[in-house]
Amino acid sequence: MNKILKNRKFRLLLACISLLLLVDMIQDSYAKYVTSAEGETNFTIASWSFLVNQQDVINNSDFSNTIIPVINSNSNIKAGTIAPTSTGYFDITIDSSDVEVAFTETISLSTGASNAVDDLIFTGYTVNSSGSVISFQNQTNPSITVNHSLNEQVTVNTYRFFIEWDDSVNATMDNADDVDASVSGNASVAVNINFIQNANNNQGSGSGSGSEPEPDPEPVPDP
Repeated sequence: MNKILKNRKFRLLLACISLLLLVDMIQDSYAKYVTSAEGETNFTIASWSFLVNQQDVINNSDFSNTIIPVINSNSNIKAGTIAPTSTGYFDITIDSSDVEVAFTETISLSTGASNAVDDLIFTGYTVNSSGSVISFQNQTNPSITVNHSLNEQVTVNTYRFFIEWDDSVNATMDNADDVDASVSGNASVAVNINFIQNANNNQGSGSGSGSEPEPDPEPVPDP
């Protein structure tokens, strides 16, 4: 009797061990793959930096003090001064060496807020002192637009703008106006430069020196 009882206990113990092994095998068979990982990366932001007459216009957009007017010598007019028939010029140098996107620049000219010479006109311009003077059709408020591609070979461009105190038959000032202007003693011009990124992926591909400046359109005469 005791032997039979012992056999039953042994079989029961063996059955429990077998059940535990079976449960462990089932758990291993139905376990899911679990993996955890993470990472981080940095993107380099394209540079957008312009120098106008060697001044950083991103940090300081007023480059008035960098514009140096040059009046052509005249035996009848004191050097460094302007009077009817005077001609001269000023330079705007734009350095886009640190710009890493294609962009378009527009340079707009006008007389300054304190200008007293209504007949002060812009006759034309040159780029990098090469070629003949490109004449403006609109001589009072002209503008030029230039598209610059990515990886251009020429990244520093000097625009020379020519001015004149018009005393021709087209002048609007009479002798009295000329005298009044001399009393106020101020002739001034304003320069506005606008830079904008070319967002179109098809623009600004390849290398070169940029497109030719596009001068302002010829004004449409009044009907």
